[in-house]
Amino acid sequence: MVAPRPMGMVRSLLASERRKAIVALLQENGRMSLTELGRALGISHVAAKKHLSRLLSSGLLKVRAGLSPGGLGAYLLVALCEVKHEKLLRLIRTFRRCPRVVFLSTLIGPYNFMAIMVAEDPGLVKIMSLGACCIRRADGIRRSELYVVDEVLYPDVLPIRVTLDKKAELTPCGLNCGSCDFYLEGRCPACPATRWYKGIL
Repeated sequence: MVAPRPMGMVRSLLASERRKAIVALLQENGRMSLTELGRALGISHVAAKKHLSRLLSSGLLKVRAGLSPGGLGAYLLVALCEVKHEKLLRLIRTFRRCPRVVFLSTLIGPYNFMAIMVAEDPGLVKIMSLGACCIRRADGIRRSELYVVDEVLYPDVLPIRVTLDKKAELTPCGLNCGSCDFYLEGRCPACPATRWYKGIL
């Protein structure tokens, strides 16, 4: 797990009203140019670049593309799991590479692990809930609950991955989609990380 940054460092980076304004402006429109940022802040684009560079180099701010689950017609599944402590790090490493995962975290409470996953096809919801590629079947999981998200209220975009390099024979969790009954029967598009994949991601 990554240790949180010292609070003093965060406070010093966000102590500047201009840096706060840059973050707020980019949250509204991540495509703003340096010229537009500078104009909105009443400073030059060079000054805007210095503030932005400081935020980016600190790791506090990241600029990434997100996709709308609703726009894709995708479904989100939330898995809450109690994982054996000795298996937790391995599970995190495995599912961090899974192209269907949009959010992973450890928890304090009855469940110690949470994953939010995307299913770009209604048939995948059942397969991801009960099939061989279900996170609930992963080694080390003692018990779990799985929920299908009814409606995403906020944010409107998520870090849903689009995989360009679809050459792998096996999924990140070690399964072979090419020999899976769900895939062979046309009920599953396969894992987006594999050469078998026939979906939109």
